[in-house]
Amino acid sequence: MLRWERWSPFEELFNLQRDMANLFARAFGAEPLVSSTRSWTPAAEAFYRDNRLYIRVALPGVDPKHVDLSVTGNTLTIKGERKLEYEVPRDDYVFGEFTYGPFERTITLPSTVRADDIQARYVHGVLEITAPLAEHALPRKIQVEVTPEPVLTTGR
Repeated sequence: MLRWERWSPFEELFNLQRDMANLFARAFGAEPLVSSTRSWTPAAEAFYRDNRLYIRVALPGVDPKHVDLSVTGNTLTIKGERKLEYEVPRDDYVFGEFTYGPFERTITLPSTVRADDIQARYVHGVLEITAPLAEHALPRKIQVEVTPEPVLTTGR
């Protein structure tokens, strides 16, 4: 089972504040909250398929050359930064919902993952990480033996 780390209630409150500010800006024509340079946490998902663990991390607008992926023990760490490539005067914004700045995501890997064989690729703004499962963790078929006598007796 995966355990997601680095949940931050302050980040959740910041995101709620940003979303509410943008909502009021659109509804009442107030000045919108423009993009932030605070750290942020990218959305991620993980699942098992074909004897592998798949982890997908949403990183649209992030140059994959600036993504650092590392494994220490059973901890996978993804770091990088979404940089603002252009300047827009604050008065020209209608609203802004993108978050810019550094990010970090830490995921605890199950002990059944072969960390030495982890691979990663960047496809359409999504970092796709795959890790094979250790041989001992893969399902195996157990032969059912048919015998004329029960193995356990009631002892009567």
